[in-house]
Amino acid sequence: MPWFRRRSPRDPAPETTAARMRSALQQVLAGDLAAAERILAEAARVDSSSSDLYLALAIVYRARGEIERANRIHQNLLLRQDLDEGLRREALLGLALDFRAGGFLARASASFEELLEIEPHNLHALRELENLRVEARDWEGAVRARLRIGSRDPQTARVLAHLWTGWGRGYAEAGREDEARRAFRHGLSQDRGCADAFIALGDQQMRAERPERAIAYYRRTLGLHPAIGGLVFPKLWEACEKAGDLGTLEALLRERLKAEREDRTAVGWLARLLVSSGRSDEALVLLRRLARSAADPLAARAEIARAQLRDSRRDEALESLETLLDHIPRDLPRLQCQACGIRTPELHWRCPQCGAWDSIV
Repeated sequence: MPWFRRRSPRDPAPETTAARMRSALQQVLAGDLAAAERILAEAARVDSSSSDLYLALAIVYRARGEIERANRIHQNLLLRQDLDEGLRREALLGLALDFRAGGFLARASASFEELLEIEPHNLHALRELENLRVEARDWEGAVRARLRIGSRDPQTARVLAHLWTGWGRGYAEAGREDEARRAFRHGLSQDRGCADAFIALGDQQMRAERPERAIAYYRRTLGLHPAIGGLVFPKLWEACEKAGDLGTLEALLRERLKAEREDRTAVGWLARLLVSSGRSDEALVLLRRLARSAADPLAARAEIARAQLRDSRRDEALESLETLLDHIPRDLPRLQCQACGIRTPELHWRCPQCGAWDSIV
């Protein structure tokens, strides 16, 4: 016997069902998914004709990780002949999200495509399809999905720049450097402030043994993102070393510190450069000043110990390391995604949890 039936005269009025859904929503917002499930399950038991109730219950099941139960609800809803088109589209979207949450990515992709045949401009489906394409490294498919989103999302140009850069890296891995370069440049035509694309072009020049051109691309990224130094300073060091021009790196680091005096990454790399050129005392002055003034002096103290070790000041380095250990908190500061709140020790162009682009700060 199917689990849905028509409402009998003794069943609750629609207002009662709506009230229960509001109550369940309050439980969801309070973080009590089990209570929300109980409310919705009871409401569905006495009013099994309400598709909205079952859609809400499926969402709760998926949020609790009970993907099979959510999937079963959506499949059953789609079998109903009396389901209106709006609810049918919602059930199909829910089914696709179930497959995605369960790791059945090919089936999720097919379900999103099926929904888009019915509703070509469904933003939710297009965004999810784009994310699936990115995770599968199907950059062409991701670009197509983003182009269908178009101007309805003000971030489309910025996202396209990253997608074209990813596409270009795929070409580069296959040894198709000319196509890779065109893809990187196409990305920059979408967003001239895409540090991801400039770094990719610089990496390409390094592969071609043209470090001077690589330096020119890498330096374009400075100032485009507050945490860019962790990615680009090591690349600049390698390129400048290959070009026999560490003086350029020093100038860039000092220029960065004029703009942002407490950029601890820039101070750290400048200190390493000074130590490598025999100017350890100058490096230690910089690092001690940073340790006194920075909101988070740990990185500066670590660099002090590193500089002392490289200059064979082992006793001083040991003392600095002991001081560092005394000040390390249990939860070290990290970068954080503005969209979902995940913390990460490294800069990612795309959040590894929620998939948002340029959200790590």
